[in-house]
Amino acid sequence: MPQMSLPDTSLASGSGRKRMCFAPSSTDSNRVPARVIGDIIDVGTNDWSAFVRENKLLVDKTDLLLGIMKPCSSNIIFRPPRFGKTMFFSMTHDFFNVARTDEELTERMRIFKEMNIHKVDPTFVDEHCGRYPVIYINLKVDSMAQAISAVIDEWHYEIYDTSKMEINEDRDTFNRMKRDMGSDTYCSVSIPRVLVDYLSEYYNAPCIVLVDEFDASVANIPTWTREMVKRYMLELLSPLAKNNNNVRKFIMVGIDPVNLGSSGGKINN
Repeated sequence: MPQMSLPDTSLASGSGRKRMCFAPSSTDSNRVPARVIGDIIDVGTNDWSAFVRENKLLVDKTDLLLGIMKPCSSNIIFRPPRFGKTMFFSMTHDFFNVARTDEELTERMRIFKEMNIHKVDPTFVDEHCGRYPVIYINLKVDSMAQAISAVIDEWHYEIYDTSKMEINEDRDTFNRMKRDMGSDTYCSVSIPRVLVDYLSEYYNAPCIVLVDEFDASVANIPTWTREMVKRYMLELLSPLAKNNNNVRKFIMVGIDPVNLGSSGGKINN
């Protein structure tokens, strides 16, 4: 079976082109043959850990995770529907996201050490697995407020951890923004940036930000014009993608590069 990969991607930026480095190319000497694991065929599920846990048929592409630690801060990837974008994000989240218990970290590392990534780089799992807060923003939802609420819910424990009294000011900011978000969708624009700063301080580690289906946002708010959505996306994502020391990697995936319009270029300028 031929190796499927997500090659380096470029994005037009002004009069030139900006190189968006990502995964190793198929010609890299450290690539390993594709490996199919599992026996059960499943269609329509995007939960990587469930595939592994339930022995479902899956192509081992874990060596692509090595590209996330390449020395560039932001990536934008365009791929057709059903091309594995959300599954790739699920795998990325499962690998890098902080483990809340030693048992969880041990089990996660055991799984990935049985995968291709450990064959390519035997030290990568020990160095990076379970070490970073991973903020996953899925924009293929009914509204922007729903997308941001899901992000807050994932980090509810950390936000309301009363043992971290020294960052109570940030927690108060969260409470105020979440309250206001119910009546004003646009106020949710600042929450991911505040969350990045909060989690980076909480875990003393930079965050990884994953934005899924960014081009779906154009249709999520029918009462907004296209320009209003672009402005919202720019204000939402720019502070995460540009010159943010609390973000180790920022990755967006989508289908249609046209839907980014001018905001995509500005995010990466």
